[in-house]
Amino acid sequence: MAAKSNKLKDKQKVSEVITREVQAKETSSRSKWLIILGIIALTFIAYLPGFSPEKEFTNWDDLGYVVDQPLVKTSNTDSLKLLFEPTTQVMLNYHPLTMLTLAYNYSSAELDIQPYFKTNLFLHLLNTFLVFFMLFKWSKSSLYIAGFGALIFGIHPMHVESVAWISERKDVLYTFFFLLSLLSYLKYIDRQKIAWLFVAFVLFIASCLSKAMAVPLPLVFLLVDFLYKRKFTLAVILEKIPFLALSIWFGLNAVKIQSAGAIAEFEVFTLFERIMFASYGFLMYWLKFFVPTNLSAFYPYPTFGEDKALPLIYVLAPFIVLLLVLAPLVYFYKKQKSNLRIYLFGMGFFVLMIALVLQFISVGSAIMADRYAYIPYIGGSFMLLTFAFNYQEKLKNKLVIPAILTIYCLFLFVQNYKQVAVWTNSETLWSNVIEQYPFVIEQEGNKVFVRTNGVEVAHKNRGNYYREHGRMDLAFKDYDILVKARVKDPLVYSNMANMYALEGKFQESIEMYKMALERDSSTFDVYVNRGITYTKMAQRANAIKDFKKALTIQPKNQMALSNLCSELVNSSIFNEALIYSNKLIKLYPASYDGYFYRGTANVNLGNHTSASEDLNQSIKLNPNYMYAWFNASVSYKAIGDAKKALEYALKAKELGMEVNPAYLESLSK
Repeated sequence: MAAKSNKLKDKQKVSEVITREVQAKETSSRSKWLIILGIIALTFIAYLPGFSPEKEFTNWDDLGYVVDQPLVKTSNTDSLKLLFEPTTQVMLNYHPLTMLTLAYNYSSAELDIQPYFKTNLFLHLLNTFLVFFMLFKWSKSSLYIAGFGALIFGIHPMHVESVAWISERKDVLYTFFFLLSLLSYLKYIDRQKIAWLFVAFVLFIASCLSKAMAVPLPLVFLLVDFLYKRKFTLAVILEKIPFLALSIWFGLNAVKIQSAGAIAEFEVFTLFERIMFASYGFLMYWLKFFVPTNLSAFYPYPTFGEDKALPLIYVLAPFIVLLLVLAPLVYFYKKQKSNLRIYLFGMGFFVLMIALVLQFISVGSAIMADRYAYIPYIGGSFMLLTFAFNYQEKLKNKLVIPAILTIYCLFLFVQNYKQVAVWTNSETLWSNVIEQYPFVIEQEGNKVFVRTNGVEVAHKNRGNYYREHGRMDLAFKDYDILVKARVKDPLVYSNMANMYALEGKFQESIEMYKMALERDSSTFDVYVNRGITYTKMAQRANAIKDFKKALTIQPKNQMALSNLCSELVNSSIFNEALIYSNKLIKLYPASYDGYFYRGTANVNLGNHTSASEDLNQSIKLNPNYMYAWFNASVSYKAIGDAKKALEYALKAKELGMEVNPAYLESLSK
């Protein structure tokens, strides 16, 4: 009986242990989902300023991606096919899936910005969710590392640019597929089922079709193999070959596209200067990980001193980077080999994902950008959090590390909230950049000295925004700063010239156009705008000359053709007006102005039958254009159809044209 009693007690103990384990797993599972929900909620709250009714598309790339982009405004089969053509680029990028999502937003919301922002935020929340599970797996089920890592990812202000800027849909979208592919690869390692590797490959394709920045993923897979202590056998290498082949194709295609304008000539900077810029960027990304203050949508290259030397920090940057990277490596190798693998993985992940944008090869005109830190910070967070919680094991008070991280996350939350508001519209965006990087200009008599260069594009774009919103005095101030700084962009002087022309200061306007052409004699906008100014000055010969010059640069431009036709007609050069109006009609058959100018030229040449046909077509396309009605009236009078001539003349008068009563009376007889 005693033996049976003991067996019964043993079974009860086993049952109690199993019950406790099940309860512990259930509690752990509940805790995990509560943490995830909390992180998602905090991230959502951190982005609430993005829901402001004042939020608008900015005049930095949003025009090219959405507002003026025909590829997002059509949904026919031909347009979809064109999107996926490898030669199709939007803003010097090949990312058809990104454009497809923007087209979807446009189909349901047109230019209401909120659905675009909500899509970006939704993708960011999904990415935060995926980061949690990825860190949970990397850390062998540490809720601390996964929780704090995902929260840092969700609310880090360096990530705001990727979410709040509509043009950066590509960032949040490629990251979504990138993380899913990486998680699928982890499943493949766990289960060794080839199906998961295939899933990872398909998701990698989707990531590359969203943004070419996804190309380092196969090398990240190798880092994961290293973290998981997989043996580097031939099979392990061969399974990466399809991924590497795809990476190479997308990488070469991206270089080919960006070579058309985004990549600077290698000779612009010396080799050591490029190393300094790359090192400086590397340092700043790490510095802003810990202290994300003074963030900017644009970080300019440094101003060279009078002796053509760079500031000291750039000279020292390569040596500081070597010290910061190699010192921990040596320390862990000699003192803490248990942390060496984590360091190599975390730092390796960061380097792989940031290397392509460190400006060793200059892409664009900024030395760094917040959006480039979106994925790299995942590796950095994992490494630092692992070190922190490993160190916590040595502390008596186990709350010290969580308390420090909580304070840090509170700081990130506040900074994130503020940074989202910066992206409200073009004024708030560029004002923030100007605050960080102002021009310092001093004037001594007639001489102007630029002590510190600011960000040219910030003043230019804010000036454009002010001009478009009728705030001419503020626009003038922004343009004037750039003119005083003698910047190289010809459009700055053209903008200033337009401002003078609007005020009737034509001589000042012409002088600004001259300065613009001195900087680039092949700028289309300058010739068109100067031509319009000459029109206002009644200098028709000069206007015609400028419009013709503009057409040598852009032969099919509608504005230049239309203005040229107008000046030729007003200058009584009717035969030449026929030539250019024919071209205008051929290129733009749905536009009324080509028919109007051809019809008007024919009226004056006595070709009244052709004239009436053209003018009626112009009226059909634009029924409210009073000049077409009146000129058609003149044509009908010449043909001998007084009734129609009177009808058309009265319509012109109804639309607001001053018609000579004597003319009307002549038609009534």
